[in-house]
Amino acid sequence: MKKLDQKEARSLFEEVLGKRISDASWYRLKPVFGDNFPLIKQNVVWLAEIKKQLPKCDLRLVPVVNSVKVANELIAGKESKISGKELLELFDQHQITIHPNTLTKWFRPLNGFRKTRVYELKELYPVILAAHTYKIRREIDAVAQSIVKAG
Repeated sequence: MKKLDQKEARSLFEEVLGKRISDASWYRLKPVFGDNFPLIKQNVVWLAEIKKQLPKCDLRLVPVVNSVKVANELIAGKESKISGKELLELFDQHQITIHPNTLTKWFRPLNGFRKTRVYELKELYPVILAAHTYKIRREIDAVAQSIVKAG
């Protein structure tokens, strides 16, 4: 794949995101692209899609990017539909514990959560993505708390 120059990459990112990105935000995002994650069209589009799904997400956190990869693999490896109960079992397999109120909030756009309801995986993508980043944020917070207590 052909590497993009910075101007092409930023234009593509903004096009996929659907809005302009500030100079400061782009400057902070550029270091994400390196040897393991080259500045190619596919990666730029992928990051912009994540930013669209999770606007408050800090894309510079490697664990967040990795959790998105896991969510994508999870969706790719399953049938096209899954029940609410199977989704909860899937979260348990990945050691993701979600408070019921948080789950309710995530499922608001889908008219609520039901264990018996069958969902399309593509409609669950934002929920699965949110669950994985939720787990990462909680782990980061736990580490930060232990550092504060130790210091």
